[in-house]
Amino acid sequence: MRPPPLAPRHHPFFSPIALLATAVLIFGLVFVLWQTGGRAFSPGDLSALAHGDAQSGGFANHAAFGDDCRQCHEPWVGITTRRCETCHTSISQQRETGTGLHGRLTTPDCALCHSEHQGHHFDLFAAAFDQFTTTHHAALFPLDGQHAALACVACHQHEQYAGTPAQCAGCHAEPDLHKGLLGTDCIRCHTTDGWRPAQLTSHTFPLDHGDEGHIACTTCHTATLATFTCDACHNPAEMVEEHREEGVSPVALTNCVECHPTGQKEE
Repeated sequence: MRPPPLAPRHHPFFSPIALLATAVLIFGLVFVLWQTGGRAFSPGDLSALAHGDAQSGGFANHAAFGDDCRQCHEPWVGITTRRCETCHTSISQQRETGTGLHGRLTTPDCALCHSEHQGHHFDLFAAAFDQFTTTHHAALFPLDGQHAALACVACHQHEQYAGTPAQCAGCHAEPDLHKGLLGTDCIRCHTTDGWRPAQLTSHTFPLDHGDEGHIACTTCHTATLATFTCDACHNPAEMVEEHREEGVSPVALTNCVECHPTGQKEE
């Protein structure tokens, strides 16, 4: 006669006592994490630095809520722009109105420029400039040509960024050569590759006038760029005699381009 089969044995991990202990352990861990804000899993201290009114929401800096990860991290999501803008209300206003620096940025991911958990002495504001070259070009002012090699402080002094002039005249003094004569729309003639050579896009008289091709500006503009003379190349006495034969009064010879707008003899 065979003995009766043995009852199946359950693994001790799945015993009621083990399951109860596991549940208590998980509950305790969740409770601790909730009370400490996730501090146990923090990869490092938060920055204790702040610039001007950059910080708001009742905190002096990020280190002030270092034990409450929920200020920046949403459960199962991570860092979100919504959480950042809860404290940084001025940034939120810029993004809503499309004004200021942050209102022109194409990405809403704050952490791309402002990384945290780098220590109490880490400067979030200064570190953002390491990620800012491309953003600066796309959002605000193209950093190309001679501007590409400039240090930030060349245009932004004393950590002043808002209201920095974006026009040439805001940084470059008008040259005495054409001061008060040609206006401040510099890009009509100049590029960021350098002030010289200038491209005279608004010049109406042909620059290849004469037998020698391109002539120097001072050939015709002997005093200022606002005045010109033809006498440097065309002898006045000879012009009077030549035009007399054509029945043109010497009085009419005071404005040559009126009859010769392209510099050609027969017009």
